[in-house]
Amino acid sequence: MKSLYLDQMVGWKMWTFTLAVAILSSVYGSSAIATDTLVPLDSHLFHSLRRISSPVVSPDQQQALFLTNYYDPDVDKEYNYLSLLDIEVGDVTQLTPVLEGSDRASNLLWLGPSTAGYLSKGALYQHDLVPYTNGMLLFNATLNINSATYRASSGILLFTASTFLDGNISSVAKQLNVEKNRTDSAMVFDNLWARHWNKWMGEQKSTLFSINTTNEFYGSWQLGKETNLMQGLPLTKDPLLRWEVEGYTASEDGEHVAFVVRNPGLDMAWSTNVDIYLTTTDGSMRPKLLTGAFKGIASGPAFSTDGSAVAWLQMETPGYESDINRIYMYNITTGNVRSVAHEWDLSPQSILWSADNKVLYALTPDRGDRRLYSVDIETGKYKPLTDYGTVSSITRAGT
Repeated sequence: MKSLYLDQMVGWKMWTFTLAVAILSSVYGSSAIATDTLVPLDSHLFHSLRRISSPVVSPDQQQALFLTNYYDPDVDKEYNYLSLLDIEVGDVTQLTPVLEGSDRASNLLWLGPSTAGYLSKGALYQHDLVPYTNGMLLFNATLNINSATYRASSGILLFTASTFLDGNISSVAKQLNVEKNRTDSAMVFDNLWARHWNKWMGEQKSTLFSINTTNEFYGSWQLGKETNLMQGLPLTKDPLLRWEVEGYTASEDGEHVAFVVRNPGLDMAWSTNVDIYLTTTDGSMRPKLLTGAFKGIASGPAFSTDGSAVAWLQMETPGYESDINRIYMYNITTGNVRSVAHEWDLSPQSILWSADNKVLYALTPDRGDRRLYSVDIETGKYKPLTDYGTVSSITRAGT
């Protein structure tokens, strides 16, 4: 049975939800304190409660990885550790020791049937699912990796890292050293996008790369040279006004990747022109703009399971950050773009294709809850699959 996994924050439990509307639940909970006595929920206890990340289901649908995160207010430090859930039995096994501060794990992924991966200290580590052991360094790009995705069927590793105008990983350390040894601290801006919240605009921008990998015997990996997948975008001369990837997703066969970028320009401070581009993971295809008909915010691209189409969420009104999200779909073979359930009066926040590519699952705010809906791709008909509470994330088993 194909399953859809979601985190629903009702009673602080993690549920496994099947499409047959049968519930196969594995509940994992932990408390910040061990006691048989009820205690009041004050700010100290609230901040120290242990929180579970979204599960990452194994390709065989039998196991799931997740992180347990917590904060110790007494020493002002954050911690987490990696665990493995046996979905059928419900047993939970702690895989890593407790990781502290910058050593904490993030961005969980499956590198093989019995090999997990995660980011720590800006590098990619692999873990062989042996309890209470540290992961082994797999890939260090000489600069911090911000996110990573792996497709075992093609051996493609995708990751983002912040580079300078030349887009090269190898030159980052040298340019950072130049910046460090400057004799002044002056900053000059000729646009209003100088500061976003608490961050000054800098010359380093998040860039999307791919690497071909080969998994040899006994877990020995061979990695090729990285390819900058954004090189085909229109050139910009201003190092401060450049393309910067805000999100990406890869097809399951590892052939294509869709990435989200804000259109660089002097109007970035008030423009909502956020686009989605499609390209091949080997860099042989010039990135193709999918959202050129709109000047609103595009987000959340998602590939069909067969890689023939990509859907995304689109705000249609320029300059309106609170616009409703509409669902659009691009057929990679024909090049056609069409909307799905365009008259729906709710605004989905994320979408996921069903295994047979006939339905899109959408997480949607609805009357104070965050519900899971199914949307028929052909007819546009939609219906709720959950009734109350907040669904925080969904993933299809085996991805």
